Amino acid sequence: MIQEFSLKNFLSFDGKQTIDLLASKDKTHLDELTFEPKEGIKILKLLMIYGANASGKSNLLIAIQSLWMMMISPEQKENDKIDFYRPFKLNNGKPIEFDIVFWMNDRKFRYEIKFNEFEILYEKLEYVTDAGIMSDLYLRVIDKDIKFGSTVEIKAKAKNDFNTETLKNHTVLSTLNKKNINAPKILLELYDWIKNNVIELGAHNDSIEIAEYATKDLKVKEFILDLLSRADFNITDFTVIESKLNSKLIEEINKDDSLSESLREKLLSPQRQVLFTHKNDDEEFQIEFGMESSGTRVYFRLARLLIELGNRGTIVLEDELEDSLHYDLLLHFLETFLRIENNSQLIFATHNQMLLGEDWMLRRDMVCFVEKSRNKSSSEVYKASDLGLHKNLSLLNAYKIGKLGAKPNLGSTILNQI
Repeated sequence: MIQEFSLKNFLSFDGKQTIDLLASKDKTHLDELTFEPKEGIKILKLLMIYGANASGKSNLLIAIQSLWMMMISPEQKENDKIDFYRPFKLNNGKPIEFDIVFWMNDRKFRYEIKFNEFEILYEKLEYVTDAGIMSDLYLRVIDKDIKFGSTVEIKAKAKNDFNTETLKNHTVLSTLNKKNINAPKILLELYDWIKNNVIELGAHNDSIEIAEYATKDLKVKEFILDLLSRADFNITDFTVIESKLNSKLIEEINKDDSLSESLREKLLSPQRQVLFTHKNDDEEFQIEFGMESSGTRVYFRLARLLIELGNRGTIVLEDELEDSLHYDLLLHFLETFLRIENNSQLIFATHNQMLLGEDWMLRRDMVCFVEKSRNKSSSEVYKASDLGLHKNLSLLNAYKIGKLGAKPNLGSTILNQI
């Protein structure tokens, strides 16, 4: 779980901005909405990000994802540019800085990194040892050898492998993605945890992959079908079928000399698609996935994400989670997740103001606003719980009238004639 994340000089963010996912002193729905990795440390399971279009909501999510990907994904060649170098437009050439505090199950980590377009300038990974002490796992400074902490048991050959194989444009941990190193157990565990537990933006958007995954596990399929039925869809089953081309089309493809062999093979291969079985009072019938409503297609994917959130320690990032969903259906999804007793975490951007209504499991510290400064054109982050609002003031009404900021300032609807 993420406890805190900071960024500086990334996309629309100029100066340092921080989001804090530690629960405040507010007792509202404390047990349902938080997880306690260590006694006295309560971390939010849910963070909702609000803001006008182009305010920086998506950029904040991209920043979090970029950091995780940098940690485990090395560049291919030493002279390759770092893909994640996307500075604030007026700061081109200056380093980007990320800083994150997170928990892998019951162990706390802190990771810092500074990088420019071509190389990592600084990175430091700290962790809480079995003795409960915060200690360096490693420290890496440009043009110097990687220094491992005194609490880390690592052999001389492994140290040498890390220093030899960690190129200037990728992180220490990502070296494990390209080189079999006899690394300390804690590094191997962390690498696997990030790879398996951090779900990137837009994941599981392939309906065929979802259907095939469910077909392999009856409980998974029953879970997805149950969610769809609770959403009032009269869907009773789904399956993946292969449809073959007719002989005339096959003949035309084979005669076309302009096609490469790989393209011809792709065109001739059977096409797979997902069919949903519907049932009414009289009969059953099937509908192709692409012909289903947008809401049905979206909820099919969200059901798959909910399975991920049901696993322990999963972090899911989503942009505009409510896309094509009725408010009640969106709320059902969120409340289903929050009633799962585990340490997974969902961070998402949304425009749905209805979620600010405090008639469901809402805490003000799980509402984050992103607003772009008019003077500096840079994004700034703050939380509803930081604004000192009276507990009897409606968060929804305050946002609607612009009291909380992070809204479009549209002005009059009367336009000058062209």
